[in-house]
Amino acid sequence: MSTIHFRIEEETKRLAMQAAERKKMTLTELVRERVEELAEEERQFQSAHADAALEVLIEQAFSDYDGGKIEFISDEQMNSEMDRLKTLARQGKL
Repeated sequence: MSTIHFRIEEETKRLAMQAAERKKMTLTELVRERVEELAEEERQFQSAHADAALEVLIEQAFSDYDGGKIEFISDEQMNSEMDRLKTLARQGKL
């Protein structure tokens, strides 16, 4: 676990401690809870951002396919090509 240290105004600390007491928690527990909530919000934001970026890549791939820039190959063709590349790699020819 990591430790966070920060300075705040005395009045802010006093009010935060009162809020923690009202919730029957220590100030440390309350701050930890809030920091964990903030981290979860960031996880969700990053996940949504990654999903949006992936969606753009997928749309681009379909656009390239529709434009004739790429073609799909069968699983058998892909496995054959991978075997060929592995052989070249083992021989140091890649």
